[in-house]
Amino acid sequence: MEFFITCDANWEAKIDKVLDAFHKTGYERFFEKRNYSSSLDGIVIVLMCRSTYLKFKQRIRFVRTDRKIYMDIMLNFDQLILVDQEARVKIVAEKVIEEVPLIIAKYKLKDFDLSKFKVDIKRMFNKSFKGPSVVNNKEQVTTTGNS
Repeated sequence: MEFFITCDANWEAKIDKVLDAFHKTGYERFFEKRNYSSSLDGIVIVLMCRSTYLKFKQRIRFVRTDRKIYMDIMLNFDQLILVDQEARVKIVAEKVIEEVPLIIAKYKLKDFDLSKFKVDIKRMFNKSFKGPSVVNNKEQVTTTGNS
């Protein structure tokens, strides 16, 4: 399955550096070898991190002819410009881990193995950072073992 991530972000948010950290995990090659469903061939994610006054709205669409889901993951610009790069990677990785499966589940794709996908996406994006999680600004321990 194709799994592609890009961004549309103000330069101050340094989302390009987050993409570099994600790329180092090898997620593209990992997902390329996976098949979760005959009804979905790809996921394209745009990390949106723009100044709030621009009022960007989330876009999500499933293109049946391509069998791909295109989605925006909306990031908090004001939060991301205040944190260091390690925290930025954690925040974005956790947004991807949390939101992508929820968006896919809304489409009720025929024979899509959502539980397997959730395990795989957690495994890949937890590799992009080490240490405690920052979900909802609370510290909690995450495991990043070799499964």
